[in-house]
Amino acid sequence: MKLVVTATLAAALLAPSAAAQSLEELKTADQLNETLELLDKAEAILKSTSRTRRSDCMKAVGNAAFCGCIGDKLAVAWSFSDYVAITTRSKEENGYASLDPNMRVAYDNVAAVRDECVASPAAP
Repeated sequence: MKLVVTATLAAALLAPSAAAQSLEELKTADQLNETLELLDKAEAILKSTSRTRRSDCMKAVGNAAFCGCIGDKLAVAWSFSDYVAITTRSKEENGYASLDPNMRVAYDNVAAVRDECVASPAAP
């Protein structure tokens, strides 16, 4: 997706002469650059979160296939510690009622992710 945005940006900026760009075109280019920077930061955060989750899982469980699955499929909102709490405690103990609707959806999906990861071919 980032490649498509970059290609579109390049095409838009290179079509007219650089000297002939209007103020509006320059503002648009700046906004697109800021958006690309935000996408880069978001991607870095996602990768870091996934790596941390896999690492924590490997420390506790030691199964690379399972931990890779959890790292990839668990909602970004949840750390490995959150995963453990969600799968081992009740909704009441975890404060489910106070979660916003989007977090409830993510919470409710954890059991399905767990089942999928446990059932994966190389998992325990």
